[in-house]
Formats: sequence, structure tokens, C-alpha cells
Amino acid sequence: MLKTLATLIQKNRYFFIPFFLWVIVGGILLLLYTKDQLFLAVNGVHNPVADVLVTGSTYLGDGTAFGVLLAVFLCMRRWRLFFIGASSLLLVTLIVQSAKHYFNDPRPIAYFPDTSILHTVSWISVHSSLSFPSGHTSTAFAMCCYIALIWNRKKAGLLLFLIGLTTAHSRLYLSQHFFADVYAGSIIGTCCSTLIYWLFEYKKSQTPGTSSLHNSVISPPASAV
Repeated sequence: MLKTLATLIQKNRYFFIPFFLWVIVGGILLLLYTKDQLFLAVNGVHNPVADVLVTGSTYLGDGTAFGVLLAVFLCMRRWRLFFIGASSLLLVTLIVQSAKHYFNDPRPIAYFPDTSILHTVSWISVHSSLSFPSGHTSTAFAMCCYIALIWNRKKAGLLLFLIGLTTAHSRLYLSQHFFADVYAGSIIGTCCSTLIYWLFEYKKSQTPGTSSLHNSVISPPASAV
């Protein structure tokens, strides 16, 4: 099983290498700086144009985009892809919601005594509780990792990682989460999609007379049908 996992990571290195670097750098930042410092360093850099762009990126993690993708696979009767994605989304949801209610950490607006120092946008409702971990970040990374795993164009993995990272950034920018929240969320989302895909891949490899999951992945448009 471990050989299958190692092969999976190597094959999708364009996603996993930057992700592992993010885990290392993010961990170092958490050790070197305080919760307040990390949040304010990100939240304090803003402008009106970014307000609009960041709003768009944050919605990538609300589950709608992932749901639409799964609905497309369902309509196309790509059952295996649908069940892998749906299982990943379900696992992420269960872990994140359980952790949120267990820790019940305050969000920035309830954490800082002086909320005037926080940057918010008028069209986004700012929540005050259940901060850790970030559900939007978890979902975004789960979706991006899932797409990277099933897509034949492996070099797109870097772009998919960056998309997930923009969602993580948006949660601090909009005063919805702290750095540790999105850091943990990115790990939860990526690990869940990787674990589910790995289990499906391993199970199929152990079934006599079946080929690898490669036959079920997304191909370029010319061969998609």
C-alpha cells in the first residue's frame, strides 16, 4: 500500500511538492510569530480591487464549486469519479465540523478587543465563532487536490495548489480566520482527498482483471468522450 501511495505522490508531484513546501514554511511561521502577528500581517494588506477579487476566491471553498463538479460527473455517469469526490467532501466535512465544535475557537472579530483594526468588506458577513479549522480552506484544498489527482494534465497541479492557497489567503483577508485555521484546513483537505483516492486506487489494483484508475481520470477534451 505504501508503494502505491509513494507512486501517487510522485505522479502528482506538481501539486504535492509546493504543498509540502507550504506545510514546512507555514509551520515555521507558526513557530516564529504569534497568532496576532500572522493575522494582521495578511489582513492589513488590502485595497478595493483586492476586496472584489478575494471575495471571488473565498467562494471556491464554500462547497458549491465542488458540488457542481460532482453533479457534472453524476450526470455524465462517471460513477467512480463521483464517489471518490463525494467521499472526499464528506470526510472533510465530518472532520472539520467535529473539530470546529470541539475547539470552538473565537474568530478574529470576537478575539480582538478593538475590531476597528480589522479589514472587512461590507458584502461579506463576518462570523465570530467556530474558527478552527477553516472549512472553506479545507474544502478548497480537497477539491483542488482531487482535481489534480484525476486530471491527466499533471503540470496543472501547481496552478491547482495556488488556487487553494488563494482561498486560504482570502479567509484571513476577510477577517474570517487566523493563519493556524487555514494552515490546518489545507492539510485536512489535501489529506482527505489523497487518502480517499489512494484507497480507491489500491482497492482497484487488488481486483483481478481490472486496470488502474488511469482509465477513469479526466482526459484532455479531444479524448474526454
